[in-house]
Amino acid sequence: MLASSLIIGAGVPVALFYIAYKTASWVFLAAAALLGALAIFWGAVMALAAFVPILDYVDALAEERGSRLNAYRALARSLLEELDEVNAVLKEIRDELKRLGET
Repeated sequence: MLASSLIIGAGVPVALFYIAYKTASWVFLAAAALLGALAIFWGAVMALAAFVPILDYVDALAEERGSRLNAYRALARSLLEELDEVNAVLKEIRDELKRLGET
């Protein structure tokens, strides 16, 4: 479908330019210029229409990954807090063992 669209979009204006060259007619030249401009314009419109859903998907994916990253950061913070608590308990145990070892 894409190939046929490209062939028609490029082939028709080229054929009209050829006819305008062979017949020396301004009508064919104007028609070729008009069809070429329309083909370029509608090609750009269709390209934008095709890429907008892709860009929306990429934005949604980036937002989802951002929320996952925030969740992982919160998890890492909570694990570090728990490790700090474990470290404090282990220091208390070490101090008790040192105190008991001295007596």
